[in-house]
Amino acid sequence: MENAQRHFDEISGEYDYWKKKNYYYHDTLKRLFAEHIPPLSRVWEIGCGTGDILAALSPSKGLGEDISGAMIACAMKKYQRPALSFIARDIRSVKEVQDYDFVVLADVLEHVERQEEFIAHLRTIVTPNAKIIITLANPLWEPVLMAAERLHMKMPEGPHERPSNKELSQMFERSGFVVRERGFRLLIPKPIWGAEWVNKRFYTIPWIAKFGFVVYWVLIKEDITK
Repeated sequence: MENAQRHFDEISGEYDYWKKKNYYYHDTLKRLFAEHIPPLSRVWEIGCGTGDILAALSPSKGLGEDISGAMIACAMKKYQRPALSFIARDIRSVKEVQDYDFVVLADVLEHVERQEEFIAHLRTIVTPNAKIIITLANPLWEPVLMAAERLHMKMPEGPHERPSNKELSQMFERSGFVVRERGFRLLIPKPIWGAEWVNKRFYTIPWIAKFGFVVYWVLIKEDITK
């Protein structure tokens, strides 16, 4: 994780600039998480960056953590609210169960080394009834993302590895999670004419949905319906 930590420490000063530049994408993530997380929930965000998603969810108790101390310093400066707290750490150092209803990981797993080990450890420190909501950029879009980075149209990605959607689902299951839901959002990731109309509808059509820019999973530790 040292390489990822170094990268995000280095870009922390420009992180919010890139989020503003690509606001349409980041607003989509906020709406997606809000679809699954009611206001005033207890929310733990892993890889919180400068805290925008956690703050947008209006939790009654929110913990944002990131491996980058520089990111956490920015988040603490931006969001001085009683309901929010921030900490710099690697969750693999956490041993006790964290008592939150929802766990959020937005564009985090691709930057994690030994991903399956990370996922398996996460399962040991969430409560049985917690919902874990994870988003990543669809690996089908990787060539486009790398081209956009070279053209200075997006934030530098840094060290990363995006498993296929099938591989990631299998990792979740091997680690003991139940995949409650998987879906896609944002077929058109820029706010051009007609994008909003398309993006609100495409993911209901199975053969088109898989091309969405954002892929998300909703996981639970135990299937309480059985």
